[in-house]
Amino acid sequence: MKLAIIGDATGAADRAAEAGLEIVTYAGTRAEREALVARGHRLLRQWTDVLEAMEPPRRYLLDLPLGAGIDAVIDEGSQVMEPGDVVIDPGGSWWCDTLRRYRRMRHRALYFVDAARFGEGEAAVLLVSGDGEGVELALPVLRELVAPGRALAFGSAGAAHYARMVADGVATAVAQAHSEAVQLMEAWPGDADLEAARRLWPFENMPPAPRDCWLLDDAVRLEATVPLLAQAVMLRLAERLDEHSSEPPAPRLGGFVLPEDIL
Repeated sequence: MKLAIIGDATGAADRAAEAGLEIVTYAGTRAEREALVARGHRLLRQWTDVLEAMEPPRRYLLDLPLGAGIDAVIDEGSQVMEPGDVVIDPGGSWWCDTLRRYRRMRHRALYFVDAARFGEGEAAVLLVSGDGEGVELALPVLRELVAPGRALAFGSAGAAHYARMVADGVATAVAQAHSEAVQLMEAWPGDADLEAARRLWPFENMPPAPRDCWLLDDAVRLEATVPLLAQAVMLRLAERLDEHSSEPPAPRLGGFVLPEDIL
């Protein structure tokens, strides 16, 4: 079973090859093409070449940065893909953007599946969402990327990316709690090994959570009360502003949309 890797934002081609999958790659930029070739991957130059290199139903995995580039790639590629082919997006886009992409692909009789990975190593879980038929076609290749039994059908289109956003909010709250724990230890009036205490709560080494700010607006629209998560997001933003290290939020392209509004 072959898998086409589109792009090279996170090195997905390397991970898929290490997992034993037979892959072909396609990239839109010269830098990505040169990097993939240098690492020994089979690079195809045209979408038609990708199509001809695989048997239907074909599986395409996007390895692209968040943003409008995803839309450009799938709009170009879907002109060549055949009905029943599956496009898998594991990048963690805003779930409303995922719903719109799902709708565009569905109108062309193509499956658009979103996926999100949680955790690392043998404990990692991969959630996979979309139309049932598309998810079932995607799961055989995605199961090769995690430990047995850790790739799971999760729900309708957008559910996995929604969970990724929520997880980023939780990561921010945990980082804030770790920071406060360290401050409490530093306030201890007696003797203590503060370096050892910091290793107990390593908030500085926690992975980034670029999607955490998305949940503030979404929680209001969905009428979900999340005061602790919201406060943690705002406190982390305040810290970054104080440190002059603020960054723009991860890109969201369209407006808010609910699954039942996707025709």
